[in-house]
Amino acid sequence: MLELTLSELRRFRKGAAIYALASLVVLVLLNQIGDITILPHEVHLIMTLVVALSGMGLALYQFGTYRQNSRWIWLLHRPLHRARILAALVLAGLAIVALAVALPLFVFLAAQDHLSGNAVDSRFYAGAAWLALTTFGAWLSGAYIMLQRSRWAFLVLALPFLLTMHLATGGTMLALALASDSLLLALVHSVFRPDRQVRGAGAGLLNAAALQIGFYLLLLVAGSMAWQVGLMFAGAHPNNNRSVLQGGLVETRRLGAHDAMLAGLAGSSDPRAAGWRAGLQARDVVEIKPRVRQYAVRDLPTNRGRIAFVEGETQWTFLHDRMMYRGVQTRTLADRGWFGTGGAGAPGAFDAQPEQVRANVGGDWLADPHNLYAPSGRDGKPQRMLHLDGKEQVAGGIGILARSTLMLTNRRLLILDESAAPARVASIPLPVAFGDLVRVQAARVADGTLVSFLAGNRQTDGVAATPQVVYLAGLDGQVREVARRELGHDFPPLFEHRDWWPSPLLHAVTALPDLLIDNGAVPDADAGRFAPLQRARPPVVWAAALLAALASSLAAIWWTRRTSLPPRARLAWCLACLLLGCPALLSLMVLQPRVRAPLAHALPAAPAV
Repeated sequence: MLELTLSELRRFRKGAAIYALASLVVLVLLNQIGDITILPHEVHLIMTLVVALSGMGLALYQFGTYRQNSRWIWLLHRPLHRARILAALVLAGLAIVALAVALPLFVFLAAQDHLSGNAVDSRFYAGAAWLALTTFGAWLSGAYIMLQRSRWAFLVLALPFLLTMHLATGGTMLALALASDSLLLALVHSVFRPDRQVRGAGAGLLNAAALQIGFYLLLLVAGSMAWQVGLMFAGAHPNNNRSVLQGGLVETRRLGAHDAMLAGLAGSSDPRAAGWRAGLQARDVVEIKPRVRQYAVRDLPTNRGRIAFVEGETQWTFLHDRMMYRGVQTRTLADRGWFGTGGAGAPGAFDAQPEQVRANVGGDWLADPHNLYAPSGRDGKPQRMLHLDGKEQVAGGIGILARSTLMLTNRRLLILDESAAPARVASIPLPVAFGDLVRVQAARVADGTLVSFLAGNRQTDGVAATPQVVYLAGLDGQVREVARRELGHDFPPLFEHRDWWPSPLLHAVTALPDLLIDNGAVPDADAGRFAPLQRARPPVVWAAALLAALASSLAAIWWTRRTSLPPRARLAWCLACLLLGCPALLSLMVLQPRVRAPLAHALPAAPAV
């Protein structure tokens, strides 16, 4: 086993060394263009995909050469168990990935940390380890694609994407990468045989589960894209100007703040509504949007949100190790100290990485999940304007209306009226869940402040209620609902619930990682962790789900009649198709191909003797 590992390392040692050197050169060149450690996670994701594809390419070449008949027999007919042969190849692949991917990145980060003026968070070292594990997972995926007998083996790529692509803490991401690599290793072991056939109930169940998840995501993405592209070519897409639904969400979202407020008041039964509409001017309406829907969790191996900003000739970069901003002079790279909750002179650690949000009249505010800081004064100290406890979080929406300041949370809209003595705060609860909120408009009238809430952000994800609700925060401090209208659905129910009815059970399985992992998303107030799985479904969607399950089960009964499966296995597959729908049927067709029926009278009868 050790000799086979060393032979594989000798085989690829030159290529790994060249790749490592090229990676280090590319990192240095890219860092000259822009600091890699402050790039957003979208750029880091693209870099990860490029590196992972190289790992998968290595596996495709490595196992592609071994899959030739003569070499395959030479490899698997050694006096070693197939598991030990696979272990030797896996150890060699892991060593190559560590040398070519992890080592250059660790060297680059260490040089940045100790040989330059840039401080590097320890979380980036965890990111380097995560990148190596992700690349090794791509190597395992390539090995499975090459060894699996089906052309649909590429669907195994859905497994690492589903498990590893989450903006969580470094420890969580490393654990998920290890779990994904373990599952992929078990899949490779199940097909690492002389005939590359899957044998055993456990191996068959694991291969079937991986294919079913892949087919589910493929049907979801491909079906949605095909339907929308067809509507575009026909000129009937709901987002098309000629096909927009009157009174629908798309039409309302296109309206400006003033027109949207007028549309919300159009059906009001309040006798003052006509006067409000007549006296309302465009300059009097302020629009507020949820600026932050997801915060960066602490020790995130990549960057989420605005990690750095420039003030004069000083660039402030947030470091998770101290939970404060570190200042560096942009021209001389001189140290400018630290900036925290107490300003630059007496810094204090933030509770979480803050986001910079801008109000309608300018000025950068700092927001973290439970605190909102006004722009720094002359002393450089940010002033905390709002502190929240419990599950209530700052949503980042800031609006200045006359002498009032409007602040949006995931539970309510706060109006701080500085014209009153003492300052008065009005609180308007959100009429919909925060995740459904699109935007808020506010305007001052003679009777108080009109506030319009527009819902529908998750309409195409299966949320049925999409109202526009208008409140009046009166001068007496009372909040009253003065108008409400339900917006029409621009898309049909089967499209809005497209991720549920093809397979409700697989929808729950694929949604679990996002529900169980803390990725910093701003939650809906008073909503449970599993609330997205408990959404109400229209009758037509239930009918489509039942019809898809029955059709898949009947098709499985017909398909398994000409397979070599025993009766119990046939029954298990038919029940799986009934519970999991079309993805289970497709995986059955891949893993259990039909046996051709013998041809009757194919040979002439032997002559009688």
